[in-house]
Amino acid sequence: MKHLTIACAVLACACADAAAPAIEKRIDALLARMTLEEKVGQLVQIGSGDFASGDVEKGPLDSHVVNAVVRGEAGLLISCCGIKKYNQLQKMAVEESRLGIPIMLGHDVIHGCRTVAPIPLGLSCAWDEDLWRGLAETFAVEARTRGIDWTFAPMLDVSRDARWGRIAECAGQDPFLASRYAASMVRGFQGDNPADGRHVAACLKHYVAYGACEGGRDYNTVELSDDTLRNVYLPPFEAGVRAGALTVMPAFHVMNGLPCSANPYLLRTTLRGRFGFEGMTVSDWGSVGELVPPRHGMYANLADAAAGAINAGMDVDMMSNAYRRHLVERVKAGVVKANVLDEAVRHVLRVKFALGLFEHPYADEKLLEKLDLKKHAEQMRVAAQRSVVLLKNEKRTLPLKRGTRVVLMGELGDNPSEMLGTWQTWDVPGENAALLAGLRADGVDVVYAPCYTMTGAVDVVAVTAAATNADLVVATFGELCGWAAAMNGENTSRADIGLPGEQDKVVEALRATGRPFVAVLFNGRPLAIPELADACDALVEAWNPGSSGGWGVADVMTGLAEPTGRLTVDFPHKTGECPLYYNRLETGRPWVDGDRWTTRYVDAPSPGRSLFSFGFGLSYTTFAYANEKAAVDGDKVVFTADVTNLGGRTGEEVVQVYVRDVVACVSRPRRELKGWQRVKLVGGETKSVRIEVPVSRLGFWHAGTRVAGEGEFNAWIAPDSDRGRLLTFNLGGAR
Repeated sequence: MKHLTIACAVLACACADAAAPAIEKRIDALLARMTLEEKVGQLVQIGSGDFASGDVEKGPLDSHVVNAVVRGEAGLLISCCGIKKYNQLQKMAVEESRLGIPIMLGHDVIHGCRTVAPIPLGLSCAWDEDLWRGLAETFAVEARTRGIDWTFAPMLDVSRDARWGRIAECAGQDPFLASRYAASMVRGFQGDNPADGRHVAACLKHYVAYGACEGGRDYNTVELSDDTLRNVYLPPFEAGVRAGALTVMPAFHVMNGLPCSANPYLLRTTLRGRFGFEGMTVSDWGSVGELVPPRHGMYANLADAAAGAINAGMDVDMMSNAYRRHLVERVKAGVVKANVLDEAVRHVLRVKFALGLFEHPYADEKLLEKLDLKKHAEQMRVAAQRSVVLLKNEKRTLPLKRGTRVVLMGELGDNPSEMLGTWQTWDVPGENAALLAGLRADGVDVVYAPCYTMTGAVDVVAVTAAATNADLVVATFGELCGWAAAMNGENTSRADIGLPGEQDKVVEALRATGRPFVAVLFNGRPLAIPELADACDALVEAWNPGSSGGWGVADVMTGLAEPTGRLTVDFPHKTGECPLYYNRLETGRPWVDGDRWTTRYVDAPSPGRSLFSFGFGLSYTTFAYANEKAAVDGDKVVFTADVTNLGGRTGEEVVQVYVRDVVACVSRPRRELKGWQRVKLVGGETKSVRIEVPVSRLGFWHAGTRVAGEGEFNAWIAPDSDRGRLLTFNLGGAR
């Protein structure tokens, strides 16, 4: 067993290896002193404050929470109580409880706290590991200014179905890209030393396959083969564990008939056995209580649910009170063995030691004064720039030309709060920018004429009049994301992912004017928008771009920043195509144009190509690929190509490598992403790009066994998942 080094008497590196011997001895000593009730208390998480925005420092401490902390009945809290209240509660835990074990406070810091980045789906489109890590570091230090030392992020659900509202929170549809995102975010949240007071414990969620929910409906059932589970949905979680994630949150749903909250195959065999995870598992909100009728019906009552969950490997019960009410009795009755309880407590204490809470339990109340929030806001602006994906740009409509008279339309053109996206549960101080402010700041001659909302009636006369009085129309489309009328995020699945309300009437009206127009999308999922894509002259996917989003999106539209984002999801032509994803299996009758007896819809375009495909994105210049090669070199395959910037502007290309295992023991996907590299080129410049892919990355799981890649492979070095010149290489001869 490998051991970690010790720094400041806590774990200096929070990783999946076994904890340092000195820490384990301290945990042993604590366990020996703890009563049964105190052990159970360490596994209980209760609410500590207000999720809503506002000043959570005001008002008295909740007596229920105070009593639980002092008595050792709740070792973990959830929600944001504010840094002063956090320190008050921590003082009670450390100085007034019998054993002085510190509490730990968790909250959903998903894509920002005091400054806000684009939603995770948008961030994934940056294809930039350094950006992801740097943002997570900022999220973490800002969270610490509110007393939070544990975030329920990153969310690592691979999602192939755009109907699912929580696709906004994930890194898209590809397991390889999501795995890189996972590792970067964990390292950013936790840093090299999670105990330094500027980082937080990360939590990998929702373990696992939550994004495969039936019909794209939140909380819904999942039926999944073990091969698909291992090859598609587990890799990001394994990557997060290998990167050192301290906590993991199992998902709400039933998978193959067994709830993830009480699934020993997932929690013990896979997470701890195969991945080597030694941190803490925590239930999603109330999910242990959902194991009983009339919900999952796996256990007859809450007492049995508590026993079943902890026996399966669930350490912490969040907000169902199942452990708090029943676990002591279940241990006394022998239904839960003492060593199972001790193991769970050990996992919790291990995380608290890793965060340095035993040595430094109190949050720094002056930390906020030490932060440069203006610098953070600029970081969020860059993140917004890099998350924008340019999907169409006919006649070089963008970037906007100086002197052009622009009219900006739509409710989302000047609505800063709607830029923030899902899971923004508090007020964000400082100046937040919508697109209108961003365009004006960048010197655009722009008039704002709202004319329509996302869900209400459209004033076609006003749309027409405003358009005819301008040289160019910038029209905003998309979804609302605020809590009151959210169209994306948790429990906002949509049966129709076209433009909500009467936005299609805006498209028709603008087309009729003949004026050139740029469509800007503010949304949390891929949308089925073929009519809009056809009618507009330029199409900008801005996602929900965050507190500096208006500036960042405007920077791209005006050319102050180059569009470098690339899609991490496919856009369907119609909702009925969902689930839609590039790395699908080919059928026995793959689509052929004009052949009736190949896979198709009779009322939709070719299933062989999405409206916009995974990896796609335009620049303000064009790139050419030449001399593409794939060569086996020992334990790696080396992909090389010459990439040339054919235009006059400096641009940045995301060079992507895809492979297909041509003949295997089971059918393999038509293409799979195996590597990428960003390359920046000035106008006319050519660079040779080299991407090395380990041979081990070309294997796959089948029937519980890792199958090595061998034989013939197809490959593409390409700008997206639908293009590229076909290459071939061979590993170890034919099967």
